[in-house]
Amino acid sequence: MLVYRRLWPTDSTDYADHLARLTPEQRHYRFGGFVDDGYLTTKTKGIDWFRCIAIGCFVDGVLRGAVFVIRAHNGWIDEAELAITVEADFEGRGIGTQLMRRVVTLARNRGVHRVTLFCLSDNRRLLALARKFDPRMQHDHGEAELTVDLGIPDQMSYAEEALGLMETTVGSFFEQLGAKAA
Repeated sequence: MLVYRRLWPTDSTDYADHLARLTPEQRHYRFGGFVDDGYLTTKTKGIDWFRCIAIGCFVDGVLRGAVFVIRAHNGWIDEAELAITVEADFEGRGIGTQLMRRVVTLARNRGVHRVTLFCLSDNRRLLALARKFDPRMQHDHGEAELTVDLGIPDQMSYAEEALGLMETTVGSFFEQLGAKAA
């Protein structure tokens, strides 16, 4: 069972475990170099939960994908950076698309007008995912910068968020029922 929901500081351990399950290649693509578990632990502890919106995809109660939108440090409250990970065994199932769609809606409804993804130019999976959201792309010395304009919130974006919340509530309810039955 898949459940998409917001991530909170109480999910830090689940997020750290998720990052630890990434393959060396995925870690390289996500962090721009090869990193060890110690780096991942430090990175997870350093999350500023007040500046980000995060959504996770839980498969049978285990976090298998996550996306973060982190407000920019430059003082512009309408700009943010987006970072996404999906474990190798769960790639190609639409999880990344769903995570990105949901976080873009939440960010848009909270006044973020533009998100930027930074990645290595040979990260074909992330480039393909980003293309679904019509980004402006710039490539420079093996790195890519993809900027997605979100627009301003409207009735449809608020309705999408409400439907996502309802889906999360129903999914969590059935997940809890399954856990009690087991």
